[in-house]
Amino acid sequence: MHVAEIFRLPLAIPFWIVFFFAFVREGRVVQGAFTSGPTAQDRGTFRLLMIGSPLAIIAACAASFMPWLTIPYPVGAMAIGTIMLIAGAVLRRYCFNALGKSFTGTVIVSKDQQIVQHGVYRRVRHPSYTAAILMFTGVGLALGSWISVAILFLVHCCLYGIRVAVEEKALVETLGEPYRQYMSRTKRFIPFVV
Repeated sequence: MHVAEIFRLPLAIPFWIVFFFAFVREGRVVQGAFTSGPTAQDRGTFRLLMIGSPLAIIAACAASFMPWLTIPYPVGAMAIGTIMLIAGAVLRRYCFNALGKSFTGTVIVSKDQQIVQHGVYRRVRHPSYTAAILMFTGVGLALGSWISVAILFLVHCCLYGIRVAVEEKALVETLGEPYRQYMSRTKRFIPFVV
């Protein structure tokens, strides 16, 4: 049976410290979303993320114990995965600060909402979702299994793809032409790519 480095001492300690750092702020966003309750604009995407993401992590952890498709050099994979987790968490925190009160767990768009177009938002409309996908893919890599990487990457691409479609529909319906213009000159997740 393969056991990922993140479950073995002493390497488990730095990984789980980073994991806590990365996800502790996420807990506040989730708590705020539970407090404010569901919105019509959200169309169930918050619930989808709250169910799909933990299930993907459980599946990825279970897959990491299978001896098939393990990543060679597991300590290196854990180190690179941890760096990806840190990079994603730092980018997410930047997005929390850039969006301020507009950063919510559920989709909530108001008529007086400003379209943030500075920093990374100048080129990418949803860098916080890019950051989240980077974080989860890093966890998959740290688990030392290509199956875990695939599960976490593909599931979160699907989950955030659904979320973005719903969120952009709400933004266009509420903010109109200014948001359409912003969409025409930016990419969703990766500058100049997608």
